[in-house]
Amino acid sequence: MNYQVIEYPVLGEKVCIGKAGSGLTCIFLPKPGFKRKFAILATPYGAINRRAQVDGEEFVTPAGIAHFLEHKMFEDPETSIENIFASYGASTNAFTTHTMTAYLFSTAENFYDCLDLLLDFVQKPAFTEEGVIAERSIIAQEIKMYRDQPNWAVYLGALGGMYGDHPVAEDIAGREEDLEQIDYQLLCKCHELFYNPGRMVLVVAGDIDAEELFTFTAANQEKKQFPKLPAIKSLVPQPQPGIGSDFRASMEVSRPLFCLGLRDWPGRDWQDCRRREMIVSLFLEIFVGKNSPFYNRLYDEGLIDDSFGVDYACTPWYSHFIFGGETDAPQRLAQELLEEIKRLQACGISQQQLDVNLRKLIGLFIMDLNGLESTVMACAADWLQGGDYLARFEELRSLTKEDVEGFLQSLDADQRILSVVNPLE
Repeated sequence: MNYQVIEYPVLGEKVCIGKAGSGLTCIFLPKPGFKRKFAILATPYGAINRRAQVDGEEFVTPAGIAHFLEHKMFEDPETSIENIFASYGASTNAFTTHTMTAYLFSTAENFYDCLDLLLDFVQKPAFTEEGVIAERSIIAQEIKMYRDQPNWAVYLGALGGMYGDHPVAEDIAGREEDLEQIDYQLLCKCHELFYNPGRMVLVVAGDIDAEELFTFTAANQEKKQFPKLPAIKSLVPQPQPGIGSDFRASMEVSRPLFCLGLRDWPGRDWQDCRRREMIVSLFLEIFVGKNSPFYNRLYDEGLIDDSFGVDYACTPWYSHFIFGGETDAPQRLAQELLEEIKRLQACGISQQQLDVNLRKLIGLFIMDLNGLESTVMACAADWLQGGDYLARFEELRSLTKEDVEGFLQSLDADQRILSVVNPLE
């Protein structure tokens, strides 16, 4: 397999990129001196990808099928995938998000045995009709278990308030009533369509030889036959404008849990989404970073504690903030957050605030490159969206006060939902 080498001299990093005859893209990040190696195999198929146009024909699936398929990939009637990884001294995992599914492993030894296993069990499923039927009850129990978890309930309450019946507001595992619609044939069809190697990416990081890695990967792919890559167009719906009602529930918690959801504008495309995410990361450091005066005032007043955090998601279909944590005064905390946003919109930010927090983010970006797991996961996610993770560094360094203030002015603080889980009386 031929590959190209891209240098990032400011970071002191390089990336090797090649494509196997099967269409699988392979990205390698050399990490000399690192003992552990990390690999991830990912596809742009997640919980919101329930409808698609495949070679001109509409293809519709039940909620939760991407997550269901992830579970079944580990099924092999003759052996245990997890146990084989363990015998090699490796740890393995998989996850499904709203926009992707990924399979990964980490090991300090037997790397190529692990890589061979990863490629084979993901590309050659061994699940059975009987296993699919049995899995329905397992996932039904998982759905019930998560439904009973207060942290998950308050989070879904915020999403539901912001998006109603849009797929992003559903549990990634789906709904119990949809499980009976997921059968062996449908799972096989989804695997054939959405796990085609031409849609997937393999990202590897560690102290190994690039030539050996690409040769090994090419040989693995040459042993297999894959169907022709179909023309697939995602048909994820746009959410309805406006927001719904606040969410309230009572569960077994010692203190109230709150999530404040704030809808943002979707990105024009994935490139716009990535840029907005970088601007937002800088905005959040200025707004509620642990060194910000506002954060410390909330902390000193007891409105927040170490459980407080914020997530931001931006896609071409939806975009939002979710602030969350434990607090004895959910309504007041939500009001404080929204009023501070409005104050920043009116007063702007100082150049000093921007410079200090931008330097912090640049330092964190460089430090994170030493974390193999986070780096390969970010590289995989960005590649699936047509981006280059390491190229983000120069974009990050170029952010300006005008970028942050322009984003601030685009926010509508009235597009908010408060979700609260109170202790049982």
